[in-house]
Amino acid sequence: MGVVWLFPLRSLDADQWEPANTHALIVGVLEWEADLTPYSKQHRKDQALRDLLIKRGTPPGNITLLLDSQATLSNIRQAIDEILGKTTEGSTLIVYYAGHGWQADDDFCFANYDVRLGRDSKNTAWSMNELANLTTDRFNGNQAIFWADCCYSGGMRVIVEKLASKKIASFSLTSAATANTSTGNWTFTQSILDGLAGEPLIDTNGDGKITLGELQTEVKNAMNHMEGQANGFYSDGVDDRFVIAQTSGKVAKAPQAKYPIGSYVRVKRRYGRVVGVKGDDANQYSVQFYNYTDKVVKEFAEADLTPSTRKPRERVARMKPDCKVEWQGAWYDAKVLKTEQDRWLIHYIDYDDSWDEWVGKDRIRLEKKREP
Repeated sequence: MGVVWLFPLRSLDADQWEPANTHALIVGVLEWEADLTPYSKQHRKDQALRDLLIKRGTPPGNITLLLDSQATLSNIRQAIDEILGKTTEGSTLIVYYAGHGWQADDDFCFANYDVRLGRDSKNTAWSMNELANLTTDRFNGNQAIFWADCCYSGGMRVIVEKLASKKIASFSLTSAATANTSTGNWTFTQSILDGLAGEPLIDTNGDGKITLGELQTEVKNAMNHMEGQANGFYSDGVDDRFVIAQTSGKVAKAPQAKYPIGSYVRVKRRYGRVVGVKGDDANQYSVQFYNYTDKVVKEFAEADLTPSTRKPRERVARMKPDCKVEWQGAWYDAKVLKTEQDRWLIHYIDYDDSWDEWVGKDRIRLEKKREP
């Protein structure tokens, strides 16, 4: 989605984010009371987001962090209500969520720690329509930012649309769109962190500033090439030139390189990003990969690389898992495609076919068959 100019007079034209006057709610839920797939807590990025906001100048007292069992529906409601009550003219609001999400009729729901599944799921989950109404009624500032790293996180656009009625400039930038699921990796949140930290690779025009437009492009490319999925973006009244951060340096130039620094490539079955080039003929490449939460850089020769042509894949219909498979220390839902002696060809649920692999019994947990 592009920028929607409903109220030009209030547009934040070429303005910049003010961390010192920001109030933030960060909700990260990686485990639940209900039988929802948990995520590894290793090097979690929701905590890292809080730390970075503080480093950028947001007062610690202006940030509420609710993790896992702290993130009950009542605690979330109380926290956002208190935060909105503290906002004043000129304040910026940031709301971030990581966990599970889904669409429920005309609403989008995010899974708080105590959500109940089944018929009660919609009534016991964190409703984005509810958040939209509350924010519109009680927010006293002039700008709001919404980030989410979960399935159907693009549903946050309902908040932006609602705030437009109050002429409050806002945008939602999310890991998924309104009609697709999201991977279990932290790729989206890492892109947001890189943008806030001033990663030079994001500064595509080299002017020393990272703008909203450049951050959206960074998220879009990362989710496309690294995860094979579409992200979500919806803005009303915030210019693409809105400055998120100053860059922390400059990207090295490698004019002779076949694969420019910052480009995405495929190495065997994995997708990565070129972050360095060396060698007399500029034919040695440093390629960065994401391993759940961590960045890993490995060296490759030019012959090992091919350009990434990956396209987003719709994941509306979710394949039913029949096992869990270990990868990089975390367990993921998967489906067995073929069996040979003591190994299984599996497909990771919510990931594209390039991740299919053979695994041994040390990495698989098969569902127990129920007696008839």
